[in-house]
Amino acid sequence: MTNELEKLRQEIHELGLSVSEPQMAALIQYLDILEITNQSFNLTRIPRAEYVTLHLLDSLSCLLEIEPGKDLRILDVGTGAGFPGVPLAAALPAALLTLLDSTAKKVRFVTETAKQCGINNLIGVHGRAELLAKSPEHRGAYDVVVSRAVAAYPKLLEWLLPFAKKGGRVIAMKGIGYLEEMQGSEELVKRLGGQFEKIRSVRLPGTDIERFLIVVRRG
Repeated sequence: MTNELEKLRQEIHELGLSVSEPQMAALIQYLDILEITNQSFNLTRIPRAEYVTLHLLDSLSCLLEIEPGKDLRILDVGTGAGFPGVPLAAALPAALLTLLDSTAKKVRFVTETAKQCGINNLIGVHGRAELLAKSPEHRGAYDVVVSRAVAAYPKLLEWLLPFAKKGGRVIAMKGIGYLEEMQGSEELVKRLGGQFEKIRSVRLPGTDIERFLIVVRRG
């Protein structure tokens, strides 16, 4: 744990982020439980040696496009093993995170494990994004909607934008092939009530991996 904690501390510094020692310790504990659970329940294909960078740092990079605030509501669509939602919840204790996934076992793992690690500002929801977005409880209810590697960009927009409140932001986390996915999506963004804002490039520390945060604001 000590080596991973030091690695996390250093890489967070390299990204220009601020995460407290207790928050980082909670995230390393989360990784410990994930590794054990993954032996019997396939939650991630990423090897443990790369958990810190490819799970935690990748998730925390979203903080570069999130303005901290009290009562901030954030939705993670397709959270899987809890990324980016769990790291964001740990780093933003004043926010309320909702982690959505279509697999009930994953939702249970995320909520129970986060609580065990002292991360108490998140709730898990089992359901499909395209159906849940029609619910009055969730439609237009979130300040920030994030998603990592869930679907191609056009489909992702259709799933994510309805959840964002007016003035809220959608952050789609994408890899190097994002430009091809975005071709011809301008009209779709407008039709869904969104406005393209920016693309932020983030190089994950200690790797040649470049992550792109595609930010769309709901009008």
